[in-house]
Amino acid sequence: MELQQDSGVTEKAGQPAIETPEPGRRVERLPGVHLSLKVGNQLLLRMLCVDKRYEGKVVGLEPYSYCIVQVRLPQDTITRLGQNPGVVAQLNSSGTLFGFRTEVVNRVSVPAPLLFLSHPDSVERLVLRRTERVDVTIPCTVHGALGDHEVVLLDLAPAGCSFAARANLKSPLRNAQTGERLILRCDLGTGQSLTLPMILRRVEEQKGRITMGGQFVDLNEESTRQLLSYLQRMQGLLG
Repeated sequence: MELQQDSGVTEKAGQPAIETPEPGRRVERLPGVHLSLKVGNQLLLRMLCVDKRYEGKVVGLEPYSYCIVQVRLPQDTITRLGQNPGVVAQLNSSGTLFGFRTEVVNRVSVPAPLLFLSHPDSVERLVLRRTERVDVTIPCTVHGALGDHEVVLLDLAPAGCSFAARANLKSPLRNAQTGERLILRCDLGTGQSLTLPMILRRVEEQKGRITMGGQFVDLNEESTRQLLSYLQRMQGLLG
């Protein structure tokens, strides 16, 4: 067990934990009690000592005191944590992005690589969804650096979607990381293939199933028209 003694955070305290993704969206700053973490949450951690990002999973917590995150770090990053334990963390939960500044207050390597993160004094919140999503069940394909995969579209909105796929130990999708770019292709019943570029915002794995959430980016005019037309038709049918 290694106890961190120094807290030499190098970045300015006023620097935001969330960069607004596009004009017209406002980031709210709230007291830290508004951050509700759960075991199983996926966190994107930016270690300030090396300015690099890593994926972590919440495996334990003491509410409003600290959380325990399982994350593998290179030895170089571990060494530098003693001089600068500062972390900027992000959580994507149900279409809302939370960002907060925290510190590594302890670390263990056995039986698993775990970081103990302090509960933040404040948290930033950005609502990613602009409208309610429509629940769907549509076979699709996703294409990206990890190859081509068949998935099932679970819900859809003008700003993004979520989809799922079965996964075994050898599935390349298990290596997917938030921030990656993917292309989703599907037929919404119009006879035309709809192409939706996106950035992954959420990756969760449970019981042989991987669920991912993405934010659409760089949609062309035709894809935007098809998407909005489909959502309006579905919302009219479903009320």
